[in-house]
Amino acid sequence: MTRGRAGERGSVELVLSLPLAFAMILTVLQIGLWTHAHARAQSVADHALAAARAHGATAKQGHAAARRSLDHLGGRLLDDPRVTVERGEARTDVHVRATTLSLVPGWKPSVSAHQSGPVERREPGP
Repeated sequence: MTRGRAGERGSVELVLSLPLAFAMILTVLQIGLWTHAHARAQSVADHALAAARAHGATAKQGHAAARRSLDHLGGRLLDDPRVTVERGEARTDVHVRATTLSLVPGWKPSVSAHQSGPVERREPGP
C-alpha cells in the first residue's frame, strides 16, 4: 500500500503543478505581446510627432503620418487604434491608444503611447 500512495502523491503534484506552469508560460507570452504592441504604438506616435511638429506642418499632416505608420506597422497587433494629434503655437502632442491581442478569451489589454515636442520654428538669420 505504501507504494500506491507514493505514486498517487506524484500524480497529485503533477496535476497541481502543470496548470501553474501553463499559466506562467501564458503570462510571459502575454507580457511579450503587450510589450511588442506598446513598442509599435510608440513608433506610430514618433512618426506622427515628427510630421506634425515640422515647420509649417499641421495636426492633419501628423494624423496622416500616423495612419501611414499604422497601415505599415499596426497589422493585427493594434486593434481599434485611436490617434489624437494636437499642435499648438509652441508644442505638439500625440496620443495613440489601441487594444492588442490577448491569450485570455474576452480580455482586451490596452496600450497607449504619448509623445510631445516643441514646434519647429525658423529663426531669422543675421
